[in-house]
Amino acid sequence: MLKRTISAVVGIPLFLVFVFLGGVFFTVAVMILSFLTSVELGRMLKRIGINEMLSFLYTAALLFPLLLSFEPSWLPHFFVMFVFSGTIIALSRYPELDFADLGANFFSILYVAFGFSHFILLRQMEQGMLLVTYAFTIIWLTDIGAFFIGTHFGKRPFFTHISPKKTTEGAIGGLAAGILAGCLFCILANRLGPLDNMGFLIILTPFLSAIGQIGDLFESALKRQAKMKDSSQLIPGHGGVLDRFDSALWVIPLLYHILQIRNTIFM
Repeated sequence: MLKRTISAVVGIPLFLVFVFLGGVFFTVAVMILSFLTSVELGRMLKRIGINEMLSFLYTAALLFPLLLSFEPSWLPHFFVMFVFSGTIIALSRYPELDFADLGANFFSILYVAFGFSHFILLRQMEQGMLLVTYAFTIIWLTDIGAFFIGTHFGKRPFFTHISPKKTTEGAIGGLAAGILAGCLFCILANRLGPLDNMGFLIILTPFLSAIGQIGDLFESALKRQAKMKDSSQLIPGHGGVLDRFDSALWVIPLLYHILQIRNTIFM
């Protein structure tokens, strides 16, 4: 517990510093996180029995955030190019690599490289610093609420076949904490300066908190299939990078695209 607390006290402010700085500092930080997560996921794929395409995973992990930091509109074009190049790589290694391997590696790029790229895309939006901080406020407080309520009051199992320690009480406590944190953040941010889409963000808060918990469950399912307790031991008391950003890899892309759709419709 002490290691977990120390890591959070050091890691959260450090991450927020990079969010505040933005630009090249945030891009480099996201590239590092993306690469480390790809290493962890590659290890998990191997334990599951998937023939991992490591050079493909690592290249995508670095290039997606880097190139999209220069030009966000490249997102669909760049992904299509990777689909074709990955297919050619798979064909060159057939039958060592089959279609199941190819599908798992493509999904890994969507999950990690594509997911982390959205950290940068969201940060580059108008009021991006506030939007990224808003998202992580919900994610972190949902996690803290679920851990605290689940530990002290949890009795009824919740998805025991995925994560035996999770409880219904913990899930509800996490949702309540995430909603409270997200709404308070919006109100305080709006008082310090006008927060665009404040009402819309408040409405989104319960959805994002719930999605964060789904992201956590998804990674738990991956670890269970790979027979791993944590994605790695890189962060004392917390496990690996994927363990810390599993929820964000769902919440951040969804928040970005929901806002983009809203802005397109109501411009």
